[in-house]
Amino acid sequence: MIVVDPNFVRLMRRLRLERGMSFRDLAKKAYFSRSYLCEIENGKKPPSLHLVKALDACLNAEGQLARLVTTVPDDRETERRSQSPSRYTACGDGTDRAVEAWQTRSPWSAQLGGPALVSASQWAHVATMLYDVFVRSRPPLMRLGPDRYANPSLRQQNLTPFAAEASTQGRAPRVECRNVSRLRPPIDVAAMLALDPDDTVVLREDTYLADGQPVQLGHTYLPTKVVGTSTLATELDLGPGGTFVALERLGYRATRIREQITTRFPTRDEAEALNLPPGVPVIVLLHASFDSDGIPFEATRYVMRSDAMAVQYVAEVDA
Repeated sequence: MIVVDPNFVRLMRRLRLERGMSFRDLAKKAYFSRSYLCEIENGKKPPSLHLVKALDACLNAEGQLARLVTTVPDDRETERRSQSPSRYTACGDGTDRAVEAWQTRSPWSAQLGGPALVSASQWAHVATMLYDVFVRSRPPLMRLGPDRYANPSLRQQNLTPFAAEASTQGRAPRVECRNVSRLRPPIDVAAMLALDPDDTVVLREDTYLADGQPVQLGHTYLPTKVVGTSTLATELDLGPGGTFVALERLGYRATRIREQITTRFPTRDEAEALNLPPGVPVIVLLHASFDSDGIPFEATRYVMRSDAMAVQYVAEVDA
C-alpha cells in the first residue's frame, strides 16, 4: 500500500510552476498522461512509485518527492487473502483456476451432482464466459511504436520501454529472461542485422508480464561482436533498464529503428507460454535498432497476444 504525505501535491505543484512547465510539458517529459498527472497534483489519485521517480527526475527535485511517498504492508489485504484464497486464484492465475474456483462455488455444479456430470462443452462455455469478463473487457496494453525509444526520461529512471508503457497505462510490469544462448540467427534476422550466414549471435529469450499475466514474448538477437562477454551474453538478470540500458552502457544507442508487423496463429509453445485460449492469434513484430552510423546492432522478434496488446504509431506527415 502506498502512503503519500499531504505535502506531496503542494511540492509537486510548486516545482512544476517554478520550472514553468504545463501538464502537457510534464506529461511529454515524464512519459505519463496529462490527465493522470493532473489527478495526482489535485490529490484525486495516489502516485505510483514509477511516477514519483519520473517526477523527481523531470522536476529536478533531487529526491524531495520520493521522500514523501512510502510503501507499507496492507495487513487487511493479507488477512483477506489468507481467508479467501480461491477468490484471488480465480482472478490471478488464468482461466483453468478461475473455472475451478467458479465450479467450487457454483450452485449449478452442485445441482448437477458435481464436476463429473458437467460436460466438456459446458466447461468450455464457462471458460469463455470468464475469459470475456476478465480479459476482453480490459483495454489492450498499447505499444507506442517509435516513441518508446525516444524519451530521455527512460534513461534517467533506468526504465525499459515496456515498463514505462505498462506503468503509464496502470499495469504492473515485469520482465523475466528465461534463457541466454549463442547460435546462428534465423535467415530474416541475419538479413536485418547484415550478418554473414556463419556469424553467431547471443539470443536472449524474455517473457513480458502485465499484472502478473504474460502478454508478450521476446527473442532478442545480439551480434557477438556487439556484446562480446558482457552481462548481455552471460546473465539472465541485467538489472534496472534491462537490455535497453545495458546496450547503451556499451555505447550502442538507437537513433533509427525498423519494424515490420505480421499476424499468425501461435505455435504450441507460444500458446502455452502466453496462456492463450484456443483460436486467439498473435501479433509478430520484428524490430531492429540502428546506431548513428546506420549500422544495426540489435534485432528482436516480439510475439504478442492479439487480445491483450495493440500497436500504435504516430508520425509527422509533410504538407
